[in-house]
Amino acid sequence: MSLRARLFLVIALLAFLPNLVLALTLGLMGEGPWLPLLLWLLLLALVSALVGFFLARSLLRPLEELTRALTYLSLKEGPVQALQLPPPKEPPPAEVALLRRRFQELLARLQSLLEAREAFYGALAHDLKTPLLSAIRALEYLEKEDHLGRARRVELLGQLKEELSRAYRLVENLLALSRLEARTPQRETLNLRALVEDLLLRYREEASRRGVDLLVEGAGLARGERLLVERALANLLDNALRHARNRVRVRVEEGALAVEDDGPGLPLPLEALAQPFRQGGTNRGSAGLGLYTAGRVAEAHGGRLLTCQSSLGGACLRLELPSAREL
Repeated sequence: MSLRARLFLVIALLAFLPNLVLALTLGLMGEGPWLPLLLWLLLLALVSALVGFFLARSLLRPLEELTRALTYLSLKEGPVQALQLPPPKEPPPAEVALLRRRFQELLARLQSLLEAREAFYGALAHDLKTPLLSAIRALEYLEKEDHLGRARRVELLGQLKEELSRAYRLVENLLALSRLEARTPQRETLNLRALVEDLLLRYREEASRRGVDLLVEGAGLARGERLLVERALANLLDNALRHARNRVRVRVEEGALAVEDDGPGLPLPLEALAQPFRQGGTNRGSAGLGLYTAGRVAEAHGGRLLTCQSSLGGACLRLELPSAREL
């Protein structure tokens, strides 16, 4: 049954029932034929029905107007940024006016999210194009130059590998963010020491090339999805290796990982550095997704990413996760 029908019945019954009781009471107390009383009751029923119909229609008119406005929005073509609720033909009741304001706020929120997504995709295309274009130019140079020495060829191939690695890290972070948006993390008990040692094996060559020692100390367990935690830790290691002078150390604790280096430290507060596609960043091709992804992974697990005190004198970032002892 529609809201209009329910409101009609309520108003009609409220108008008819008291008169019905009063008419029957007077009829039972008095004397005379019942036909006029029945005709009077029929008239009361008709009048009550008319009153219910018109009052229900009048009370629901502002709501129906809002429904038509929302239907207009759903059928209107064009950019979302141009969508606006048409003004009401007459001042609506306070409750409907509040509902209109909430719809306007929701529409503004949707427009803001779409603008942010467009900016996100635009910055993504730019940051992904940069390493790919550099790699293409390096390949073109290698193709045209026939008399490159071994040292120069190795240098160019190293640059090519570095540019493609930047693009690969960007794609990996986007996949991790997409996984976080699609579902909640699948939690399992993780041996953090073993996870760190496995991941450090992938960074030994790069660390050796940069002249940086990779160290790990401590032990502990945590609850989380292994691939996501590995992605977050890899981002912290990438950041530490870019800035470290001689050493990067991973401290493993119960339900936490801390990555520290002996570099110059963080140039800005963590909240600013963890903004995706930040402008004016110092790491070309990084797109600011590394720390942002690490923070999102921590939050999705019920933890957090925060700064800590480094005994090496540089930056220290701590990834906190649910402890396995909390089960």
